[in-house]
Amino acid sequence: MSAPRSQAPLHLGMIGCGLISHAHGRAAKTLASEVRFAACASRDAERAAAWGRDYGCDHAYTDYRDMLARERLDGVVIATWPADHRAHIEDCLNAGVRYILCEKALTISPEDALAIWHRSRALGAVVMEGFMYRHHPVMDKLSSLVAEGVIGAVDSINATFHMFDPESAAADAADRSWRQKQETGGGVIHDFLCYPVDAANRFAGSLPQRVSAIGFESPCYGTLNRLYGWIGYENGVVATVESSRKAVFGQRLVITGDQAELSLPQAWTIPGDGDITLSRSPGFIQRRSEVIAVPFAEPHDGRLVDFPVFRRQLANFANVIRGTALPKISLDESVVNVLTLDALARSVRQQTCIDVILPSPLVDAIRQRI
Repeated sequence: MSAPRSQAPLHLGMIGCGLISHAHGRAAKTLASEVRFAACASRDAERAAAWGRDYGCDHAYTDYRDMLARERLDGVVIATWPADHRAHIEDCLNAGVRYILCEKALTISPEDALAIWHRSRALGAVVMEGFMYRHHPVMDKLSSLVAEGVIGAVDSINATFHMFDPESAAADAADRSWRQKQETGGGVIHDFLCYPVDAANRFAGSLPQRVSAIGFESPCYGTLNRLYGWIGYENGVVATVESSRKAVFGQRLVITGDQAELSLPQAWTIPGDGDITLSRSPGFIQRRSEVIAVPFAEPHDGRLVDFPVFRRQLANFANVIRGTALPKISLDESVVNVLTLDALARSVRQQTCIDVILPSPLVDAIRQRI
């Protein structure tokens, strides 16, 4: 693949034309001078054609490998089921694509994640996981507050992501959501729990060492639909993480230190401004709180696909391609997340504590980056 365009809008390809792909397509429309989707691919010909019309693609394909072979693309966005991510990423790399934005979760297994890590490093490629919440300014503010010692030494983290699923679709319904299918990576682990785990790993300030969890499968689909666990870190920080498809919607993030506590009532899908609550204890059984407002004055209509964080994520991706920015989340971090999620899932199955085994080359790369 030739060098990225230096002046003209970058040309991107889209693999997968489902719901979340529209968030990227709409984001590109607001960044028309910087980036455009030149091509898209979906196994459904009508869906691919419609997506191409909506977002100004030059060509629409039913086989993404044809798109990769025929188009001169500066980067590719992957918006497919988690179970397909490794194959799609590897096909992009084999076709010469060196910049890839892949929707979360990166993969559904440690083997897949580590294969991508080794391959991308060997090629000098950038694989960036699509955790759009990281691009909200409230997350940078949280990082600054923790780094500045506002809450003192971090003791613990609590992160949750719940959303009720009535499970109304029949177990044998071919058109049921991918979230209700084991073979596509459905269930809470790679859809919802990946958010709390990413935040916990980010704010713990250390590498995960050991986990334990309890979980429950959907009697209808066999997917793991409830998980409650803890993660122990090398520095002694402990994180509790929760995700359930049988609970009312909730997305809490709480970071507790020895001097104060920071909390977000809705952490992963903040539609606009973000409010951080800073709480202290001035005396015995006393608690005082203040709200730290983090403005995010960008227009949106309240729908997930129009959240402005997707615009910032795509802008970051474009800048990464041009060499003027680093990804908001490194591939090292994404791989650690996959290994942590897998350990939590194994803890549920084996009903015991599980060590998080991080390969030495990965640990060395993380320590060098820090």
